[in-house]
Amino acid sequence: MAMNITPKQYFIVTGLLSLLWIFLYILAHPSWTQSIQESLGLETKLQATDDSFYNSRIDPIFEKYCVACHSDKKDKGSLRLDSFRYLNFSGKSAADLTQDTNNLLIERMSLPENDRLAMPPYGRERHTPSELNLIKLWLEKGGSGIMTEAEFPEAPPKTKIIKFTDIDWQQIEKNRQSHSQVLQELQKKFPHVLHYKARTSSLVVLEAFSVRKHLDDDLLLEFEPLSAVLAELHLNSTQVTDKAFDMLLKMPELSVLNLSNTSITKARLTDLLALSNLQSVTLDHNLIDEPLKQSFAQHNIRLIPVSKE
Repeated sequence: MAMNITPKQYFIVTGLLSLLWIFLYILAHPSWTQSIQESLGLETKLQATDDSFYNSRIDPIFEKYCVACHSDKKDKGSLRLDSFRYLNFSGKSAADLTQDTNNLLIERMSLPENDRLAMPPYGRERHTPSELNLIKLWLEKGGSGIMTEAEFPEAPPKTKIIKFTDIDWQQIEKNRQSHSQVLQELQKKFPHVLHYKARTSSLVVLEAFSVRKHLDDDLLLEFEPLSAVLAELHLNSTQVTDKAFDMLLKMPELSVLNLSNTSITKARLTDLLALSNLQSVTLDHNLIDEPLKQSFAQHNIRLIPVSKE
């Protein structure tokens, strides 16, 4: 006997079957299920905390070797390793790669580099054994996005990475251009007295050691064309007197000054406080009293006392 189904009943049955299909389809996609539960407040948001061991030690490894092929820009094999969230639902099988058992990622990373299934593929920079062991350690302790470095005392210390910035040699030459010719002429006239503060600097250092027996106030004026770029002035054991202060005060970049064992007196020492970049001054110890110490300390200038030779 044929069963008569009304249009209304057909619509209800079709609707229920459609809902069942949608429900089963969502269950087949764990990431969708997680997102729905999060939006309903049934689950906390699946993400690693800023201070987690994952963020500080594991994610940098994936970033260095994996995300070029497995990120939002290129998810080869439907695999994404650019965030903790996607590790939980990765690849075509939507496997949880935060589990240490049957972990396909570890299996692939453990293969010889010339194996066709190895990750990273042959020819790309490859992780070190210690980096792979670090990932294994993280997985053995649950693959957490919350546990901090303090909870992994057995992990080896974090390698310090020293980054060198590119040197703009053209800019350095440009900065030196205004005084390079004068400097070269003075270097010929006074060998071993003048040099740049560093290979990358346009500032100049004056070391008076080779001319200290002859360097007096008048001879010091020979270097006045470089006043704007002189950063260090080592005039110890020279013949300069308080007259030299008129030239010293024309050196806006002066940071280090040595006036020990000279004929300098206390009379004009506080004039040096006008030099905004001055960091240290070396003087005969008998010239330094408590008021002078306090004045220089207020300007964050270090006074270095030495015994007179």
